[in-house]
Amino acid sequence: MYRLPLVSATPALALQPAAGEVQPERETEALGRFRKRDYVRYGAKLAQGMISSRVFGQHRPLMVNIEPTHRCNLDCVYCDKVDPRSPQMETEAALRMIDELAELGTLSVCFDGGEPLVHPGILRFVRRAKRHGMRVSMSTNGHLLKRKAEVLKYVDKIKISIDGPRHVHDAGRGAGALEQALQGARLALDSGAGVAIRMTLARHNLEHYREVLEFAKEMGVVALFQPAVGNIMNGADAPAEHSADADAYRRVIDDLKRLKACGEPVANEMLCLDHLRNWPEPKPVPFCSGGRVEVAIGPDGGMFPCGRTGRNLAAPNVFEVGVAAAFEKVLRPTDCANCWCTLTVAACYLYRGDIRLLTKAARGPGRSR
Repeated sequence: MYRLPLVSATPALALQPAAGEVQPERETEALGRFRKRDYVRYGAKLAQGMISSRVFGQHRPLMVNIEPTHRCNLDCVYCDKVDPRSPQMETEAALRMIDELAELGTLSVCFDGGEPLVHPGILRFVRRAKRHGMRVSMSTNGHLLKRKAEVLKYVDKIKISIDGPRHVHDAGRGAGALEQALQGARLALDSGAGVAIRMTLARHNLEHYREVLEFAKEMGVVALFQPAVGNIMNGADAPAEHSADADAYRRVIDDLKRLKACGEPVANEMLCLDHLRNWPEPKPVPFCSGGRVEVAIGPDGGMFPCGRTGRNLAAPNVFEVGVAAAFEKVLRPTDCANCWCTLTVAACYLYRGDIRLLTKAARGPGRSR
């Protein structure tokens, strides 16, 4: 494991402090993690915001995926998103971006990557988001959580990637990778954060999903499953060499549905599993939430409707025009039929008004120790 050098993107004037202005360390006034009542309020505000968007066209970035970097300390076999030359968000500009998101009514942020813990400003980012009362989550491989454990104080939910038993996980990520991932999960649990395991179903690990569920049960957490697509940032691309055989993948999804019905800790909702089962055949997404109540912001400041769409197109840049102006110009898909990220799928069905998903949002992070 190693530290990556920092090469920051040049921040733009729209998110720069005025000349001579001293910016206080406001993020140190951080709030605590979400409690049950906070999730109830969160669910109510989310429902209100989605209704305003659907019925009145009053769109707001309620849920935001922030990618401070596309660098990573690992090089996983199915991941084509990692770029060791990726720019990284300039820390002060990113903090101003989070402030602007709060002004627009953002309710939750997820720090993604690459590996978000690689970014030297990640602690300040989560503190600032939590100071604004946002629900804060993070997708990580778990390796750097011991080194950056203070981050856990300000994160409500940690999603840690696990591919299978030791010989499978380590083959795709490096020797000792599974133990470090599990250690990160335990640290997060001990800190009081919610934890979910995320498994990407690929050719090399497809048959090991039950072992991943065993890890989840042993720790008292839940597990999410989704396909290894041909291009992480463009779900419409054809399956790649690392992708699973479609028929075998569908058999696994069918078994996951049975296991969920029997009470196993499969976190995907049934309607999401039904949707994901169609991969790689196109499946229209009802009432896409992308660009309406959900956006993703890449390391260079480009704003996209979600983490999986529009990356091959020009995007408005929050560091050039500001968050509000970028959101006015962001792509709002009307014909998406290749949504294979289970949480993005869930957001779309929630946007449609599915009461089961709204109830889940109000319940909180699910089982954790």
